[in-house]
Amino acid sequence: MTDTTTTKTRPLSPHVSIYRWPITMAMSIAHRITGGALYVGTLFLAAWLMAAASGEGAFETVNGLFNSFIGRCILFLYTLALVHHLVGGVRHFFWDTRTYLLEKHCATKTAWATVFISIIATLLIWIVGYCVR
Repeated sequence: MTDTTTTKTRPLSPHVSIYRWPITMAMSIAHRITGGALYVGTLFLAAWLMAAASGEGAFETVNGLFNSFIGRCILFLYTLALVHHLVGGVRHFFWDTRTYLLEKHCATKTAWATVFISIIATLLIWIVGYCVR
């Protein structure tokens, strides 16, 4: 039988807002999020391809949307998601072939490398894309 007049204070587990995420955990979550974002981005790509197949009017409409500020932001984020997911996948491939990379200090270094490589590669893709125009 429990006594309802006294309340026991129970310790709370760390809350997400005060818990410091390790970079390896953040990259794991980012890899999953970018995978989901690629599904949505691929719908935009499919819409662009269907508009191109539908005729000049439909293509100009969709192309105009993608050339707007919001459209270019979406395309930039799609590129970032694609590159980040690719680099994260390569990181996982190397983990499968070289198990010493799973040690904490190596995993942390490769996680940070994933962030920097993704940002630099995305910026390079967009810079080259604007220079080729």
